[in-house]
Amino acid sequence: MNNIVRHLLSTVIIAPSIFLSLQAQAETSMSIIVEEHDIQQCKLPLLSIADELIGKNSHRLHVDQPKHHADKYPFTVVGVISYNDQDAQVVFNASPMVNGECEVSYQEVFALPETCLAVREQVFKKWEYVGKLSDDSFFLRHKERLTKNATLTSIKSGSECLVTRRHSGI
Repeated sequence: MNNIVRHLLSTVIIAPSIFLSLQAQAETSMSIIVEEHDIQQCKLPLLSIADELIGKNSHRLHVDQPKHHADKYPFTVVGVISYNDQDAQVVFNASPMVNGECEVSYQEVFALPETCLAVREQVFKKWEYVGKLSDDSFFLRHKERLTKNATLTSIKSGSECLVTRRHSGI
């Protein structure tokens, strides 16, 4: 099983405890972005969700369209997470809300050199099958954390699988 598959399994198993524990937070470059752009309202949820996804993996993040007063408007951070065997693209979105909370989400995309059926059986077997999106794609939802979902799409004549994982929350 390659490293991304192992990462996915560990994220599904330990993510709830990491997400709630800021004390155990790994230092990701999201903390630099938050400080450089004076993000206050979305600071804690952004740091938590970045830590949950990135962990201690090598990565690079950039703000897409830097804004003045970024703490008051939706903004996006794009990047790459480097696993031992390949990279995954990631997009974080943060939207400050008028009630003082912040909606944050991420989308991570990568390809695995296995069929989508094998990926589903190895990584997503505890996720609920929601339905087909096309002949080559299907949609899954995490059974316990309903804010997490995934799309698996067969590529390269079905020999590989394009995985798109999403997670959102306040």
